[in-house]
Amino acid sequence: MQYVVQYLDSKGDPASIKVEANTREEARWNSRIPERRILSVREDMLGQIAFALEPPGPDRKNQALFMQSLSSSLSSGKTVKQSIDQLVKKNRWLKVKPEDMDACESLGDYLELFRFDHFAVLMARAAEKAGEYSHALRQAAQFLLAREKIKSEVSSELKTGLIYILVGSAFFFIVPAFLDRSLQTLMGSGGGGMIKPNNFTHILMAMGSITKSYAWVVPALAIPGFFYRNAVWNVLKRLPLFNLIETKRIQERSIEFMSVYEMLQKAGYVDSEIIAELMHSTRGQLHQSYQRVYAHLAKSEELGDALHDDEWDDALIEAMQVFNDVDEEQQGFILASVKETLHLKNVNTSRDISKFLSRVGFFMMVLAAVVAVLGFYLPLAGAASNMRH
Repeated sequence: MQYVVQYLDSKGDPASIKVEANTREEARWNSRIPERRILSVREDMLGQIAFALEPPGPDRKNQALFMQSLSSSLSSGKTVKQSIDQLVKKNRWLKVKPEDMDACESLGDYLELFRFDHFAVLMARAAEKAGEYSHALRQAAQFLLAREKIKSEVSSELKTGLIYILVGSAFFFIVPAFLDRSLQTLMGSGGGGMIKPNNFTHILMAMGSITKSYAWVVPALAIPGFFYRNAVWNVLKRLPLFNLIETKRIQERSIEFMSVYEMLQKAGYVDSEIIAELMHSTRGQLHQSYQRVYAHLAKSEELGDALHDDEWDDALIEAMQVFNDVDEEQQGFILASVKETLHLKNVNTSRDISKFLSRVGFFMMVLAAVVAVLGFYLPLAGAASNMRH
């Protein structure tokens, strides 16, 4: 969570900084400002809303193609600014103002301005430290293309499941809310109306009544749920489907870590320096995850012991526990093997999520059809039969 720390600067004037932390006390500590100069510490509500409402970045395929072209341009000896300026003119889908580009100082700044994927920005920041721009950009492009390939493989089943769930939910909650009054009119007072409702009819009418009376509860809970989404997610991630989504997040986080770790480790960085760079290049929950790892390393723990299985994949943890005990050739083999393992796990988890949603959606559509026949059609058909007689 992000906090705003208001304090008195060296001149005695009010100033403020934003700090990532889990609690107000941690925000005070992380700000590195003497306690006597701190005026207040509060949650950055406006910043959270602005971050959530930030428009989505360009299509990932366009991002990947841009980074591959940028990699080739940098390999030819051009500077980052020269390459970016040339490619921005060719890629009209990048809507940026020249004055905003003038304020950028590094490759990471440019990609962040273009609203590129978080991983691309992270790899760019690492490349600035390692001096491996071309390799980093190619690797980031391959990662985004692989993610898009996974998405395309499961998107059909995923979309079908989501559509079925939305239609089924609408039938059970929204349609009865609109038909509630009409059904009551047909039933008449005291049960002497045109139709004779059954148990399914009563259930649907009750759900419609609940929807009309308590629909306001959903946005009322959504507002505090947004600001305390980390606590809410800690509860939800133990439930079916949500635990698969959490597993996928852990796998993608581990893939990103391995990619950056490989680059900086080859550049001569030690584990604590790599985690420090990752911590400074991220924000939000990911920043807090790296912060917890760094805190363990500060206690002279090994990296493998600092990575916990509730935040990192088992394959990554096992690899890091033996990584420093083998030679350079074996280290390269470990990194390649773990990245391939994590990719395969990510593909399988994505398929499991799509299958789960597809099955739930299919069940809801079948259930909606059955309840529609038993709760609406049969009473109306019975009423029509009685009228003919």
